[in-house]
Amino acid sequence: MKDDLFKWLGGLAFLNNVGYSCVWPVTTIYMHNRLHQSLILAGVVLLCYSGANVIGSIAAGSRFDRGHTFGLNLFGQLITLLAVTLLIFMHGWPSYPILLCIFGFGNGWILTLINSMGTRVKKYPSIKVFNLLYLAENIGLVVGTGLTGFIYERGIGWLFVLISGIYLVSLIIVCIKFFKVELHGERLVRQTAAVSADLNGKRNFGVIIVLLLGLAVVWIVYEQWMSNLAVYLTRFGISTGRYGMLWTINGVLIIVFQLLLDLIGRYHGTLDLQVILGAFFMAGSFMLLLFANRYRQFVLAMVVLTLGESLLIPGVPAYVNRLSPVAQKGRGQGMVNAFSSFGKAIGPLFGGLIIENLGYFSLFAVCTAADLIVGTMIGIVLLILRHGLQTYD
Repeated sequence: MKDDLFKWLGGLAFLNNVGYSCVWPVTTIYMHNRLHQSLILAGVVLLCYSGANVIGSIAAGSRFDRGHTFGLNLFGQLITLLAVTLLIFMHGWPSYPILLCIFGFGNGWILTLINSMGTRVKKYPSIKVFNLLYLAENIGLVVGTGLTGFIYERGIGWLFVLISGIYLVSLIIVCIKFFKVELHGERLVRQTAAVSADLNGKRNFGVIIVLLLGLAVVWIVYEQWMSNLAVYLTRFGISTGRYGMLWTINGVLIIVFQLLLDLIGRYHGTLDLQVILGAFFMAGSFMLLLFANRYRQFVLAMVVLTLGESLLIPGVPAYVNRLSPVAQKGRGQGMVNAFSSFGKAIGPLFGGLIIENLGYFSLFAVCTAADLIVGTMIGIVLLILRHGLQTYD
């Protein structure tokens, strides 16, 4: 991909996450309060949404490796725009969950293509590319969640009007800026496909699998902050508004931490350490929750969590990119998004089951142990296999 298009790729990441974050937070509330469906059914719909997201991620990644980048981008944008446009007028039952799943498929498709196209940016190291894409995505999440509550109060149809406008802008960017993006990069893919496939040995595959499994576990654990912690904080008289402020802190700190990582990355290669430390910092946040009972302690835990996610979550796709041959980079990024979506999907259910049977303290202990195991396993695997790895950065 032409390097001067990287800023537009960041723009697509931003817009896609604004659209995503406008839909996900209101789904349970809308289905329960407006469509009068049970919370269990709302959970099933969200699970189906995540499943569609996984399918879209894997399909887009596999297709990306075969070429025709512009056509793939166009398809993803059009199907997503169609789904959210129909939702303006058809947000009853059962049209809402059906169109939501189509939106989930398109969202996973688009995000995978964004990351896959990021693997072809040659002006910057891959870790810088994925750190900046992650930064753009999180700014989009902050903007989207900030807009959602305000617009949702005026009717969910207006929310989908906004989202349709966002994806229309995204489609225009694809049509104007990415029309010729596939020419050189895809000739290179076709020329090196046979050779690079042979170079992706068992060591590379083993490390990639450990990274992907670790990423899924990290997202399962991370989802506790986004779902079950809101209820836990009420035990200490902490309002929903102050819980929301924790996520404002998260969004601001992600920007600060990513800028610091970019500065450090100019002088030191940090990818191995970045991934391992990320898991340990995320474990530290849950360790703090074991003893937290005041708001400032929850703020400290959020700061530690944000540092951990800023290190690990963009670090894994960068590492997978480094270990993936040219002809398999799209497939690699598709698997990254698929494993992430899987973790996000089962995280709330996982936490809920532990809370109901063992309580919050046990949940935080399990989450601490899980993140520590992820960091330790990644460290051990890299220590054993790193010298025999074939890199394609």
